[in-house]
Amino acid sequence: MQPGPLQSRLAASLSASLTKFALFLLLSSPRLASATESPIDNVVRLAERLEGSGPLDITYEPDFAAFDRSIIGRAPSGVTALLDNDHPGSNINPGNIMCYMMEKKTIFGRDAVTVRSPSDTDSHDDNEDDEKSKTGNTRTVYISANTCLQPSLQKKDALAPQLKLYVSTSGNVFCPTTAAELSKMKQVEFSQGAAMYSVNATGDVYFGIVAPNITGNYTDTYNYEIAASLDDFYHRYDPENSTELLWIDSDSNSVLLVSRNLTDSTGESQTILKEPLPYDIFIQNNNSDSIIGLQHSYCGLKKRAELWGTSSGLGSGLISMGFTTRGPGGFVKQQFYLEGLNASSLYSGILVKTRSTENSTSSKSQRAINVGGGGVVFKATNFTTSGGTNCKVITNLEFCNEIQWAVPGNDKNFNNTALAKKYDDYAKAMYANFEKALMQIPCEVSSTSRYSLAKSCNDCKEAYKQWLCTVALPRCEDVASNSTIGIYRNVNQAFPNGTRLPEAQRKELGQTPAYNASRNSWIDTMIMPGPYKELLPCDDVCYAVVQSCPAAIGFTCPQPNNPSFNYSYARRNKNPGGEVTCNFPGETRTQISLATTVLLPTPLILSVLPLVMWLSF
Repeated sequence: MQPGPLQSRLAASLSASLTKFALFLLLSSPRLASATESPIDNVVRLAERLEGSGPLDITYEPDFAAFDRSIIGRAPSGVTALLDNDHPGSNINPGNIMCYMMEKKTIFGRDAVTVRSPSDTDSHDDNEDDEKSKTGNTRTVYISANTCLQPSLQKKDALAPQLKLYVSTSGNVFCPTTAAELSKMKQVEFSQGAAMYSVNATGDVYFGIVAPNITGNYTDTYNYEIAASLDDFYHRYDPENSTELLWIDSDSNSVLLVSRNLTDSTGESQTILKEPLPYDIFIQNNNSDSIIGLQHSYCGLKKRAELWGTSSGLGSGLISMGFTTRGPGGFVKQQFYLEGLNASSLYSGILVKTRSTENSTSSKSQRAINVGGGGVVFKATNFTTSGGTNCKVITNLEFCNEIQWAVPGNDKNFNNTALAKKYDDYAKAMYANFEKALMQIPCEVSSTSRYSLAKSCNDCKEAYKQWLCTVALPRCEDVASNSTIGIYRNVNQAFPNGTRLPEAQRKELGQTPAYNASRNSWIDTMIMPGPYKELLPCDDVCYAVVQSCPAAIGFTCPQPNNPSFNYSYARRNKNPGGEVTCNFPGETRTQISLATTVLLPTPLILSVLPLVMWLSF
């Protein structure tokens, strides 16, 4: 039976009403409204009962782990969020605080950039870092800061106090405003302008800079850099280990310095020579206080050091540097030559190892290479300049290419470059005479017919050249120095400026014949340096010639028990790292282990050498 018009309208009205009612129930149900949300990420937790709380008091803590701060809100007000290896700089006045954080999403999320090998990168799971944050794993965050500038106090000899770094992994206090809040956080006082601290993070990490109050009058303010990294400290200092900078020699206004070997592999040396220079250098007269409080800070040294030079060629203009392979082993090093220093002064030299950004094309490569971009500051090396002007540092010689130290000089007749050429030409002429003598020896013969089964004529030439350059270019020290190792030379000659030693001193020293002239008379007649002290050559430099050359050339060395030995050669200090007692190519003023510098001849070989006479050199 067909429904009537009234029944049809009633059914339609009832259907519409039921539909509206069902839709109302669907939209108003709390359970159905949250069906698309994760039930794990919204938890009601019962907190520990607080004093004065009733039995039904609860604390609701929503944990929106499914959402990052881009949705629920970024860093708290007054707190700056840093990305991996960001290193912002800022001023801060005494008594103030600057607050930062590294967000959980940066530490564990896909924004976290780490340095991995190609194999690690290929196998890396894109969801791995996200899973770490959900499973409660930790990740190390490296926080570092440098003081670039500090206030100057009006009070004499007073220095500004060091900044402090604070670190916290608790979100209870984002940015401390009271001493009580600050006491709940880890505090690290800066050491000479630098601070480093690492923390194992499971979530957000909060940190900042606290500038202490200063009483009394002062000018300027603090300036700093701060960084957080997931790979290593962006700023680093290494004051505890031995210095990387070695003092070779100095005169009254210049110094020659060198780094330690950049590699102990001959094969790697050629590769390193094609790379950018790894070190910047900073030089400071110890009478100045401009870097006190900043000696571990790279940016502080760049702003306050008196003399500086960078691997990119920038600097104060008085420093030249480059690679060198001079010294034992022929390993590559970085060399520094500085001019314009003050006489009779104590200086400090500080190396900073930098990272080059050359040849970086991709953003990922650029981020990876910026790890540690704040430099590694090494322990300072002290050196002195002499008071006298008749010892001059020479280097970069053509023939005696291993020689780089101070030699007797005369700045009225020679600058350092002309002086170096004068000595080098003299040694080259003496070597030519030796080559004529060696031509009488049958070198190009079978091994059974040679003068030695262990040595060749090439070994002889090398040993003789090293000995000749060492004795023909004597190592010079100021005659007024406190050195007890050096031997007086040429005491009766006038200094280049016309003055002489006091008559009583000349009379006393003149009683020893070896003190009245230089080792080579050529020095007294052609250079005319006046009185000086000579650091004697090491005896094994002479013994190496006897060991390497044929007996037919008649070369012999003095024995240690010969009275003349003490005025011609000296013996090495057998204590590694002890005082330098004799001179040899590659010897540095900085005390380092002998085991890393030279191989000594064996006692067995020396015991059979016929050391019955010695040459006039």
